[in-house]
Amino acid sequence: MIISKLKAIKQKLEINLFPLSYKRKYFENIESLNWKNIKNRNIENELLLIQYFLDSNSTFIDVGANLGQYIYKADGILSRNNIFAFEPHPALNKRLGKLFPGINLSQDALSDSEGNTQFKIPYFNNREIHTRGTLKTEHIEVDETNSVLIDVHISTLDKFTEGKKIEKISLVKIDVEGAEFDVIKGASEMIKKFQPVFIIEIEQRHHQSPIMDFIKSLEETGQYTCCYFDTMAQELKTDIKDKKIEDIQSLDNHGKNRLFINNFIFIPNMNAQNVIEGINSQIKKALG
Repeated sequence: MIISKLKAIKQKLEINLFPLSYKRKYFENIESLNWKNIKNRNIENELLLIQYFLDSNSTFIDVGANLGQYIYKADGILSRNNIFAFEPHPALNKRLGKLFPGINLSQDALSDSEGNTQFKIPYFNNREIHTRGTLKTEHIEVDETNSVLIDVHISTLDKFTEGKKIEKISLVKIDVEGAEFDVIKGASEMIKKFQPVFIIEIEQRHHQSPIMDFIKSLEETGQYTCCYFDTMAQELKTDIKDKKIEDIQSLDNHGKNRLFINNFIFIPNMNAQNVIEGINSQIKKALG
């Protein structure tokens, strides 16, 4: 316990006093990622995929930015002024501000309405797991021992993009531990106007209703094609509706290996097939 507290203090000092040095060290593993070495790591392949959806003129929105892995990858491609990040966890929000000065950072949580609510930070074996913070305060994880509730302000992507007068959105990544349906519900006008690519973490364990219903609804109402990254074949596939969620999201694989599929990519129908084929071709070329 004492050792872990000392490590936490050391980390805070590094972030506050030497943010650039800390960032280089912390994100070293992500910086060195490529399609060949990622096969041996239990890490999100989407960190490599976002390069195909962004260029120097793009605008990226990260909903549930957490420790900033996706921001780090986007930061190497586009201007920080075109990066918008939402992270309601106070300590993580402050950390992001230190490591990525110049991005558009908000402590709001996104949902389907405007107002105030509570955000839950769960603990497992009396240790905070910041990656599972959620607006779904009623959801109890299997191994959750206790939690802390904090007051947060909520808004919508529609209101935010309108208020900021954003003129272009290329990619939206959403990782909000079960609140993703509400985030999309609050983004209907934005979707109609900008048709961005979405990378959304969706796990059945967070929902009572079948997540396949949500996937189909977003495909139909938003005019998207849903695909996922097959970690064994190392390519994007569109056969998600032929899969059983209990097979691709077996709890036996959760957090343990690359077989658990929880990130779904939604590409506008207009050029989805060409985009998917182009990305798969580039991955194949990178693999040699």
